[in-house]
Amino acid sequence: MKNKSFVGIDISKKVIDVSIFREDTNIKMFPHEVFNNTRKGFGDMCSWLKKSRVVLSQALFGMEFTGCYSLDLEKFLTSKNYSFCMLSTRIVKHHPMGTIDKSDKNDSAKIADFLYRYDGTECAKPYKLPSKAMQQLKQLVNERKFLVEQRTNFMNRMQMFETKEDSAMYESYIKKLNHDIEKIDQEECELMSKEEDVLDTFQNLLTIPGIGFVNATNIIAITRNFTAFDTARQYARYVGVAPCSHTSGTSVKWRSRPSAHCNGQVKADLSMAALRAVEYDVEMQIFYNRKLGGRKDSDTKRKALNAVKFKLIRRMFAIGKQKRKWEVLKTSDDRKNLHIEKSKASEL
Repeated sequence: MKNKSFVGIDISKKVIDVSIFREDTNIKMFPHEVFNNTRKGFGDMCSWLKKSRVVLSQALFGMEFTGCYSLDLEKFLTSKNYSFCMLSTRIVKHHPMGTIDKSDKNDSAKIADFLYRYDGTECAKPYKLPSKAMQQLKQLVNERKFLVEQRTNFMNRMQMFETKEDSAMYESYIKKLNHDIEKIDQEECELMSKEEDVLDTFQNLLTIPGIGFVNATNIIAITRNFTAFDTARQYARYVGVAPCSHTSGTSVKWRSRPSAHCNGQVKADLSMAALRAVEYDVEMQIFYNRKLGGRKDSDTKRKALNAVKFKLIRRMFAIGKQKRKWEVLKTSDDRKNLHIEKSKASEL
């Protein structure tokens, strides 16, 4: 069922700009108001919308992904059972309707106009706030990522010092960070143990050769236990593993490559998992050697390792979607065929 009213919201740290779509009205003339980015401000927004003859139960709210700035509004709309969708910042930036002038008022009007034009399509798909456990797990994963980055910075700076006093000071910092990271790991385990489905998925992922605690937790938190992404390739593009094409007409034909705008820390964690899988998993080792094709240059190794990472992602999605454990080859014929292929690969 299509919505009857469309409300665009531009969110900043302290205030939100709200615009209501009006048909046969210039986008600059949409009803507009500013409210505080607090729960009281959200209540004032609903009162203003009602006075503007907007039926909240039949309205569609839209806003951009702004992280912690939009979280309180998402929780408020979810508690009221109001429909809302989260939009990419590129949609508002490149929306062709309206003026090219940049302002919070114009951005909220563009969002309202976009909702009207794409209502009922995949572009304006209603958004569902993840469960409280998934929100807490995502926060812990982000906090762990920050601490790991800080630890890496301190470890790199230690190589520049020559005095024992400076080295001892940074060693104390690293020791404190290690303790904090271990504490977060423990909190993540306790949190996942409270959710039976999440715990089962976590234990199943650990049966995949090369996948450990960090990678299993990362993919559960990011995919919301394999519900936020439909396919493994979508997740692979998110972490910068699957290539993206860029072509236009007859002259622009860029080589397909993974996007640089990705989750670099998750990709680095996957790299470690891929190295372990190649070392301990016979099937993955054969796959890696086949991708190498007998060449040992760094670029070929990088591409082969990237293919291993994508294969690991496909395995994790198969395990997570099907809710089962990873099954290794058991029959003697399978092991024999693998041994023959491994011998051929080693001769290249």
